[in-house]
Amino acid sequence: MSEFDPEPSAATLSEEQAVWTETEDTRRRIQSVITGLQEPAPVTAIADRAACSENAARKHLKDFAALGVVHQVDDPSGTRYVRNEAYIRWQRANRLATTNTAEELLTTLAELEDRDEQFQARFDEPTPETVELSTELSHTDLEERLEELSEWATVQTSIDRHKEAVRIARRTDDRLTA
Repeated sequence: MSEFDPEPSAATLSEEQAVWTETEDTRRRIQSVITGLQEPAPVTAIADRAACSENAARKHLKDFAALGVVHQVDDPSGTRYVRNEAYIRWQRANRLATTNTAEELLTTLAELEDRDEQFQARFDEPTPETVELSTELSHTDLEERLEELSEWATVQTSIDRHKEAVRIARRTDDRLTA
């Protein structure tokens, strides 16, 4: 679906959720829900999204909190849970480390670092966050500039992820050398 397509119908969403609940166990559904959490959510909301009971959600959330997958946030409104960003970053880097050879990781890292240097030279700044946007740019030019800065930020995130993947690979694969 493109970003301009209409929202799926309630029947389609209901059907998709039925398939999801039939093909995934409760723990996996809760893990999927918490992976998507950007803001702390109460057990009731997580259970509703994961199509399970609150007791099952509470049990699995406590397990995930003990593993560091989520953070438990206690405040006057009650206990809420939010994904642990450090865990998500590690998981992505670990996936890279296990699906690529060390040579592939190092090659891609070098390419990303070259691309980062090109952006730094182009904008004469060390990071995309330090680039000032001129108020004199046309709407089209501003849009293009923002797209380039977004790409640069993605390159820097990928560099960090690949560096972590190399560290993981070094710990698990003694074939990788300095």
